[in-house]
Amino acid sequence: MKIKRRIATGLKETFVSITLEKKLFAVLLVFFLTLNYLLLFLSIRNQINIAVNEPAPQDIIVPATISYIDEAKTAQAIENAKKSVMPLYTYDSNVEIKVQNRIVNLFNEILAIKEDSSKTKNEKVASLKQIFDNDSELANYVLELSKDRLLFIKNFLLNEFNNLYKKGIRDSEINDAFDTINKDINSLKLSDAEKTLTLWISRKFIEPNFVYDEEATNKAIQEAIKKVKPVEVVLQEGTKIIEKGHIITKDDITMLQKIGIYKTITIYNIILLAFLALLESVTAFIILSRKKNVPKKTSEFLLIVSIFSFLSFFISSFSIYLILVPLFLIVFNEFFELKDLLLSSFVFILILLPFLTQPLFVIIIFSVTSLLIVYYINKTKKIASYIISSAIGGFFVGITVFFMGKTFSLATQPSFINSLFSFLNFLLSVPIAIVIIYIFEHIFNEATLLRLLELNDLNTPLLKEMSVKAPGTFAHSIAVANISSQAAEAINANSLLVRVGALYHDIGKLLYPYYFTENQSDVPNIHNTISPSLSKVIILNHVKDGIELGKRYRLPDDIIHFIETHHGKSVMMYFYLKAKEIDPNVTMDDFRYPGPLPDTKETVIVSLADAVEAASKSLDKEELEYRKIEELVNRLIEDRIKQGELSEADITFAELEKVKNSFVKSLISMYHKRERYPNGK
Repeated sequence: MKIKRRIATGLKETFVSITLEKKLFAVLLVFFLTLNYLLLFLSIRNQINIAVNEPAPQDIIVPATISYIDEAKTAQAIENAKKSVMPLYTYDSNVEIKVQNRIVNLFNEILAIKEDSSKTKNEKVASLKQIFDNDSELANYVLELSKDRLLFIKNFLLNEFNNLYKKGIRDSEINDAFDTINKDINSLKLSDAEKTLTLWISRKFIEPNFVYDEEATNKAIQEAIKKVKPVEVVLQEGTKIIEKGHIITKDDITMLQKIGIYKTITIYNIILLAFLALLESVTAFIILSRKKNVPKKTSEFLLIVSIFSFLSFFISSFSIYLILVPLFLIVFNEFFELKDLLLSSFVFILILLPFLTQPLFVIIIFSVTSLLIVYYINKTKKIASYIISSAIGGFFVGITVFFMGKTFSLATQPSFINSLFSFLNFLLSVPIAIVIIYIFEHIFNEATLLRLLELNDLNTPLLKEMSVKAPGTFAHSIAVANISSQAAEAINANSLLVRVGALYHDIGKLLYPYYFTENQSDVPNIHNTISPSLSKVIILNHVKDGIELGKRYRLPDDIIHFIETHHGKSVMMYFYLKAKEIDPNVTMDDFRYPGPLPDTKETVIVSLADAVEAASKSLDKEELEYRKIEELVNRLIEDRIKQGELSEADITFAELEKVKNSFVKSLISMYHKRERYPNGK
C-alpha cells in the first residue's frame, strides 16, 4: 500500500509540476493518438498479411459463402456484346440515278465536241482535256474513237453500275466494286484507248449507295450492352482459394478485395493518417522539449520527418527494403537529442505503417539496427564510425533479410535481391546522409557532429585570429576546453559540444584584447588608468561582441549560447570593490552581467570551468597543490550555487560533485611539477 501511495503521490506531483500549456498539448496528443489508431483499426482490421510477388504465409479459405461480381469476366462479356453488333448502313436510292445521269451527260458532251464542225482538231482536244482533267493522251484517245464505240462503252458502264447498285455498294466496298468493273472490262475485247477511258470514268463516278450510320450503330451497341448481365461468382464456405506458398499476384489481391478478405487503405485514409501522425509527433515533441527555441526545433522536426516520410512512401513502392529508415535516423541524430530520436523513430514507423503491406519485422529490424548505428556514432564521435557501423549494420540486416525470406518460402533469387537492397540501403545511407546533413546544418545553423568536428580544428579563421591578436585568451580557451570536455565525459554530457563551446566562449575579447589581463603580459594593466565604471562597460561588452562576432562567422546557435551564458548573472567583484572605494552608493547589480543563466549541463560546465581556470591563475606557486586547488574549486562552485547561477540547469548535485572532482584532477595535471634531470635542467 505504501508503494502504491508513493507512486500515486509521485504521479500527482509530476502532473502538478507540468505547465498548463503542456497539459493541453498532452490532452491533444491523447486525442490524436486515439483518432489515429481508431482510423487505422477501421482501415486494416481482419487484414491478411500478403503482398504481390510474395508467397502466401497461409492457406486462405473463404470464411462464409460469398458471392461477388467478377468485373473482369463482366467486362469480357460486354466486349463480346459490342463485337456481335454489325455496322449499320443507310441506303440512298438517288445515288444510282445521279451516277447514271452523270455518265449520260458526259458522253453527250463528248459527242457534241467531236461532232462540232466549227472547231479544229486542236480546239476539240483542248475541250476534251478540260473534261479529262488536262489528260492530253486520254483526250486524243477519245477524239479518235468512233461514235459507236463510245455508245458501246456508255451502255456497258450504265449496265455495270446498274448491276453493282442492285447489290449495293458500301463506302468500305468502293475498291471491291472498282475491281469488279476492271475484271468485267478485261473480259471484253476493248482497245487500250477504250479500256483507259472506261476505267477513268468508273473511277471518276463510282460512289457508295450504302453509307455507314454511326449513330444507329452506336445505339445498337448500347442496346446489346444493356442486355449483358454482370457475371456473378459464388464461393462456398470453406473453399480454399489460395494455398500457402502460392506467389501472390495482382489478380489474387483484386479477388480478395472483392470478397472482403483483403482491404487496402484509400489514399484519403493514408493522407489523414500521415497528417495525424505528424500532429502527434509535433505535440509529443513540444511536451518533451525543454529547449527555449521550440518553434525553430519544431519546424526542423516537421521538415525532416515530412521529407523523409514523403520520399520513403515513393521508394517503398519500388522495394520495401530500400525504405529510408537508416538514412532518416542518421540525419535526424545530428539535429536532435536521443529522446527525440526515439520519438521520431516511433512516429516514422507510425507514418509509414499504413503504406506498408510487408511484415513489420522489416521495419523493426531496420529501426533497431539504425538506432544501434546512431548510438555507436554518438559514442565514438568519429567520421570513420559512420562508414564502419553502416557497413556492419548493412551486412547484418542483409543476412537477416535473406534468411527471413527463405523462412517465408521465398525463392533464392528474390531473397538475394531483397538482401542486396537492404545492404546497399545501409551502406549508401552514409554518403547521402553526410551531404544532407551538410545542407541542413547550414540552413538550420545547427551544431551537428560534423560541424562540431569542423569547428574543433584550431586552424579555423576565428581561432587563428584569436591566437594572433589575443594569445592569452587563446591559451585560456584551450585550457577551459580541455578541463570542460573531461568534466563533460565524467557525467556523460556532450563533451564535443562542450569543448567547441569553450573554444569560442571568449571570442568577444578579440576586439579589445589588451583590456583583459591574460593578454597584458607585455603592457601595463590599462584598468589602472581608467575608472571602474568604464572598465565594467568594456569587460561587459565582450559578451555582446562575442555574440555579434559569432553570428558574423555563422557559428551555430548552440555555440553562441555558450558565449551569452558563460558569465551568467555573476558580479564583476574586482571592479565592484574598486568602485565601492570611490562611491559607496554603487550596488552589486551595477556590476552584474545581464545573463542569461546557463541552462544546460554543457553550458554550466563551461561557465564553471571558465571561472575555475581563471581563478587558478591567481594561485601562488606554493599554493598549486591538491588541497588548495580543491578548496578553490569547491568555493567557486558553492558561490555559484548560492548566487542561483545554476538554478535553470538540469544538473544534479551528484553530477556537480563529479564535475568538481574532474576540475581538480585536470588542474593538478596542468600545474604538476616536473623533477629536475640529473644535469640540472
